[in-house]
Amino acid sequence: MPPSAYRMAAIDVGTNSIHMIIVESQRRGYRVIDKEKQMVQLGRDSLEGRPLTVAAIESGVATLKTMADIAARWKVRDIVAVATSAIREAPNRRRFLSAVERASGIRVRVISGEEEADYIYRAVRSAVDFQGGTALSIDIGGGSVELIVGTASEVFLTGSEPLGALRMAQEFGLESAAGEDALDACRKFVRKSLKKTLSGIAALGFDFSIGTSGTIVTLATIASEAAPSGDSVSSGLRWLSRRRLRELIEALAPLSIDERARRFGLDTKRAGTILAGAVVLEQIMDRLRIEQIRASDAALREGIVEKMLEQRKSGRDDAPAGSVRRSSIMELAERSSVDLTHARHVARLALRIFDQTQEAHMLRTGERELLEYAALLHEVGMHVAYQGHHKHSYYVISHAGLRGFTGDQVAVIANVARYYRKASPESDHQNFAQLSRSQRGVVEKLAAILRIAGALDRGRRGAVRDVGVEVDDKQVMFRVRPRDQADVEMEAAARRGKYFAKVFERRVNFEVVAR
Repeated sequence: MPPSAYRMAAIDVGTNSIHMIIVESQRRGYRVIDKEKQMVQLGRDSLEGRPLTVAAIESGVATLKTMADIAARWKVRDIVAVATSAIREAPNRRRFLSAVERASGIRVRVISGEEEADYIYRAVRSAVDFQGGTALSIDIGGGSVELIVGTASEVFLTGSEPLGALRMAQEFGLESAAGEDALDACRKFVRKSLKKTLSGIAALGFDFSIGTSGTIVTLATIASEAAPSGDSVSSGLRWLSRRRLRELIEALAPLSIDERARRFGLDTKRAGTILAGAVVLEQIMDRLRIEQIRASDAALREGIVEKMLEQRKSGRDDAPAGSVRRSSIMELAERSSVDLTHARHVARLALRIFDQTQEAHMLRTGERELLEYAALLHEVGMHVAYQGHHKHSYYVISHAGLRGFTGDQVAVIANVARYYRKASPESDHQNFAQLSRSQRGVVEKLAAILRIAGALDRGRRGAVRDVGVEVDDKQVMFRVRPRDQADVEMEAAARRGKYFAKVFERRVNFEVVAR
C-alpha cells in the first residue's frame, strides 16, 4: 500500500442490518475494497421503548467483533461506527455499547435521526448527478424513515419519523400473510404520522426522487424496471413506479414469509419486513404524487466515508457530524457575535444534565441535538438588545432560515432559547401556544435543563467545571464541581432550579463537590 493511501471502515449499526464497508482513499474519491453485512435485526421484539433482547445483543456484539477482525486484517487506520433507531430508543443501549467495545474495541456512536439523514444525503449526492435540480431522498430503514430535500450543495429540509419497515411489520402484523384490514391500518398510521412533513415537502417541491436503503433497492430489484432511455440523472440506477409498487403489495400481502422468500428470492428476514416497507413507500409516493422513483444503493455508510474524507482533506479530523445543521447554527452564532466560549460551555453542561436525567425526561437523541443548538444560540438575541434578549433570540432563530431543519425543529430550538430565563412557558404565549402538545412538553423539559446550565456559567468564567446529577422518584440532586469560587453560579442555579422542579415534579437540590 502506498504511504499516502488511507484506509477506513464505516459501520452502520441499523435496526434491521449491520453493514460495513472498507475503503481506500485515492487521488479523487475512494474505492471500496471490502464489504460485510449481517441482518441481525436488533429491533426484533424491541423498539417503542422496549429493551434490546439478550439474543439481539449477543448477535450484534458477535457481528461487530467479526467486522473488527476483518478491518484489522485490512490494516485500516480508522473505524467509524454509528447506531440508529433501535439503539437510539433502547433503554439498555449502554449495556449493548459497552459489550461491543469490550468485545471488539469499536466505540459505536448513537446518532439522531436528523444526523442519520445528513449522512444519507451525503451518500446520495456522491452517487447521483443532480444536474442542478432539487432532489427528494427517501430512506426506509428498519426503525425509521428519513426524508431529505435539497440540491447538490444545500439541504432545505430533513425529517425523520419512526416508521421503519421492521417497526411497522411488527406493529401491524405484516411480517407474514396480511389482510386488507392490517394493510389499511398501517396506511392510515403512516399517512397521519407523515402528514406535516409531507406537506412541507410538497410546498418546497422537487425535481426527482431517490430511494435508498435495502428495502427500496430490493423492491426495485423485484420490479426489474429499467431506467428510461436518455435519463442521464439515473444512469446505473434501478427504477420503481407507483403502479408496479401497488402490484407488488398485492402480490406480497397474501404470502407467508417462506412463500415470499421462494417467489422473490429474498432472505427470510427481508421477506418479513418487505411488505411493511412497501406500504410506507406507497403512502409517500401517493401523497407526493411521485410516479416513479430511482433506487440507489448509496447509504449511510457511504455518507460516513464522504464525511471522513472531507474532514481529512480540510485538516479537520475532529469536525462534528451533522455538518449542514451545525454549520448553519454556528454561522448564525458568529454572525450575531455570540460569546462562543460561554455558549459552548453552557451547551456542554446542558448535555451533561440531559444525559444524566434520561429516566426523568425520557427524550431521545434528536431532542438532545436540539438542546445543544438552543444552548449555542440562547443569547443570539443580544445582537439586537440586551433588554429582553431571550425574546429577541426567539425571533432571530425563527427567521434565520436555518438549513437542514424542519419547521418544527426550528420552533423547538427557538422556544427553548426563549425560555432559558425570565418567564416560564405559558399557554397564553402565542409562540408557545402554536406548538403541538408533544412539542410543548419537549420545550418545557429542555428549557428547564437549559436554565440550570446557563445559571452554572452565570459569571462567564467557567467557574463550574462539571455537574453530576442523581435522580430518584422524589429528588434530583445536582453535584456541582467547581474549578473556582462559584457562589454566584450556585445562587443562580438554585433560583432557576425551581422551574426544573415544577416540570419534573421532584425536589431539586444543589451541592458543591470538593475541587
